[in-house]
Amino acid sequence: MLSDGQLEEFARDGIVRLPGAFGAEDAARMRDGLWRELHELYGMRPDDRRTWEPCRPTRLTASKKDPAAAAILGPALRGALDQLLGEWVEPSHQGQVLVTMPTGEPWVVPCRQWHTDVGYDEVPVGVKVWALLGDLEAGGGGTPQVAGSHRVIARFLEGTQEREFTTVRDQVLASYEWFRQLTREDREIDPLCEADVDGIPVRVVELTGSAGDVFVTHPWVLHSIAANARETPRMMRSRMMWRKA
Repeated sequence: MLSDGQLEEFARDGIVRLPGAFGAEDAARMRDGLWRELHELYGMRPDDRRTWEPCRPTRLTASKKDPAAAAILGPALRGALDQLLGEWVEPSHQGQVLVTMPTGEPWVVPCRQWHTDVGYDEVPVGVKVWALLGDLEAGGGGTPQVAGSHRVIARFLEGTQEREFTTVRDQVLASYEWFRQLTREDREIDPLCEADVDGIPVRVVELTGSAGDVFVTHPWVLHSIAANARETPRMMRSRMMWRKA
């Protein structure tokens, strides 16, 4: 169950962390299955970094259906979904598998590819779940998110009839100085420091933590893709969860 403080955090930032939502042993089983598929598809081996190509492997269909991933949707996450969504749709699998291999490049807050995963025709009645399959340190490729951006988008929509997906996203990014700075390579701000956008506190946060942690985010929280500047692969799963109609 989410505490009152966690519920307030989700309302304010659109992001809440559930530490230890599933077990470290469950996470290890998921990583083992993922490494088996990475070896079958790309010849990757966990003990040989020379085999870790491509940087962002795709086509991980076997891992997507891995029954071990059912542990993600355990009591902690189920309780949070009950609180946030009421009745919700039981998923057929635990979502997309996300892998980012170390590249040796320095970590920076990205300036491109900021987006949401759902549109703006109506307020979404769902949340996005991000599950950590391994320990994830800052700079390790964890998905960067703009805390508070769901509230900026909601307020922006109050003043416009525009609802086309990419148009709304681009207009939000262009309508506020902080977001204009965020999307510049030569930005003059530190996006990791909290700032005020139209009375709403915003900042970039990385999804970091320990294997078994789960993050729940509002679908209108802007996020992007970051480099993995650490020594270990970033392994996560993500999926949308929807309220039952």
